[in-house]
Amino acid sequence: MSTPPPDRTDLGPDLGADSGADSGADSGADTAHRFGPTRARVLDVLQDLAAPSTAAEVAARLGTHPNTARFHLEALVGVGVVSREREDRTAPGRPRTHYVAAVTGPRSSQRSYRLLAEILATHVDSSAPDPTGEAVSAGRRFGRTAAPAAERPQSVAAAAGLVVDTLAGMGFESQPTPETDSVRIDVTTCPFLEVATRHLDVVCAIHRGLMEGLLESADAPAGVESLEPLVGPSHCVARLTGAATTAPAPAR
Repeated sequence: MSTPPPDRTDLGPDLGADSGADSGADSGADTAHRFGPTRARVLDVLQDLAAPSTAAEVAARLGTHPNTARFHLEALVGVGVVSREREDRTAPGRPRTHYVAAVTGPRSSQRSYRLLAEILATHVDSSAPDPTGEAVSAGRRFGRTAAPAAERPQSVAAAAGLVVDTLAGMGFESQPTPETDSVRIDVTTCPFLEVATRHLDVVCAIHRGLMEGLLESADAPAGVESLEPLVGPSHCVARLTGAATTAPAPAR
């Protein structure tokens, strides 16, 4: 069986190379903000583990392949925010490589936002009369404002492209696939994953609402037929059809 190549999508700037900028002038926060969403999440997980960790352990927390985690970890080693250590072994076998976040390194740019997301999701989940409905409505409202100024999509496939491209700017990685009467969208990276594992209904409802709001704002000839959460590790599946299935947001 062949080994999957590391996922190099959404990497952010190549901070492992000499870009010609004076790296000493960058504050820790500035450096963290220059990472792409995927690499920042790798750093965030390693900081949360707070102990020497293998690529496989980081990958398990992210729901991704160890090769992908290792690729990002090595890039973080290259810019000095992560160090690499060899395991001390007395038993036979190849020593494992451990990674440790630098004590003086930047905190991940998503860290405080994840805490805020956790607080808000917990509140909606425990206090709203209809948590799922409230989350869909919130996502839809934001989605209507996030749609780029563009020509109206003329097909379900074009509408799916709009959704994929717009959500990519929010940290989602998705792949559309045309089917007989719909377009399947495989979401393989979700920026809300860590919160979704504890508040699945609320977070996935926000994701669905985002898509619905985008389609409504663009007056697209498509609607969200379904969103299947976590059919695999860090993998959700949405389907768009030609018949809009979204309901109007509740009046406030």
